[in-house]
Amino acid sequence: MPSRADLTVQTAALVALAAVLGYAEAVALPPLPVPGVRLGLGNVAVVVALALLGARPALVVSLGRVLAVGLATGSLGGPASAMALAGAGAAWLVMAGLASAGRTFSAVGWSVAGAAAHVLAQLAAACVLTGSPAPLSLAPLSLALALAAGLATGSMAAAALSRAPRVLSRPLAEGAPGTGEGVPRGPAAAREL
Repeated sequence: MPSRADLTVQTAALVALAAVLGYAEAVALPPLPVPGVRLGLGNVAVVVALALLGARPALVVSLGRVLAVGLATGSLGGPASAMALAGAGAAWLVMAGLASAGRTFSAVGWSVAGAAAHVLAQLAAACVLTGSPAPLSLAPLSLALALAAGLATGSMAAAALSRAPRVLSRPLAEGAPGTGEGVPRGPAAAREL
């Protein structure tokens, strides 16, 4: 088992990475044509955390990213922040569930499913906030864009995992599927870092 300090440091590093990627996306990349849909660069760090450290640290990375980006952009506490938290929670729930299925789903699959869950939860939150079902009319286009974004960010996460140091290139004795070269995950991987 990794020490609590090691796990804390590794989780904090991934929170910082997710926050930087999320903030850079918020300020530098043009928004997608549908409200609330983004590429989700910060999700790369969440998928990496899920593969390497497990579900709980990945939740910390996901929620930490939302809070940090909300604070940096001034949206913390507003409707956008509430929608982002709903989306992040739903995405983590789906991705952690798929990751617990072992080799059945790849890291790219986690990301695609997480992106879909993120968008659907955001639309549900928007319906609650507006008191109207009108946001659901965006669901088809939002889902299509989210699936493409999930595929892109999942591919980035898989590429990052496959190019990481030696710990990430070991055989998949207990690792995550679909990351290219075999990625141990959970405490076993954290022990090696």
